[in-house]
Amino acid sequence: MSTYADPSKAVVWLDGDAFRAPAGTALPADIFAASLSGWEAFGGIKAGFTVQRTQEITKFTIFNANGTYLSVKGDEDGTIKMRPVDMSKATALTLLTGGSIVAAAGGYEWVKGDDEKFAYICRVSAGTRRKAYFLKKSELANIPDDVLNDEDLAGWDMEISPLIPDDGSRFIRVFTESNPLA
Repeated sequence: MSTYADPSKAVVWLDGDAFRAPAGTALPADIFAASLSGWEAFGGIKAGFTVQRTQEITKFTIFNANGTYLSVKGDEDGTIKMRPVDMSKATALTLLTGGSIVAAAGGYEWVKGDDEKFAYICRVSAGTRRKAYFLKKSELANIPDDVLNDEDLAGWDMEISPLIPDDGSRFIRVFTESNPLA
């Protein structure tokens, strides 16, 4: 039986927030601050976030060796999935993809745009533990379903796709409040 397990280092993320700002917006001085100036909060997020990263790996073998002789890794790709369940300004801006809302027919019509790019932060916490993801440039990767029924909270299943920023920096940056290597 292992004697190295340390339950104090295990985490179940209990709370989270997401924010958006214009593409290229700089990383905040404190990504874990209670409020982020210049960033719009998404509000209610159902069931947290799923950060999915993929990378294609091609393995090369040679006939006189057993196993992989060389591997080539492709570019990393990824998405962050979330489900906003409130009609915040950040949710509306993301759904509009650069479009607008105009008065029409006694109400307001949502006019979709052409794939607007934006900066994105999602962060989670469990007590004093915190983790955050920063995307300097991203876009909505899907056309989200609009869930309207009496069995669930109304919301939109969004996938946020990170893009390489104009300055060439990493497309997903990950932050924690402590250094487990220290």
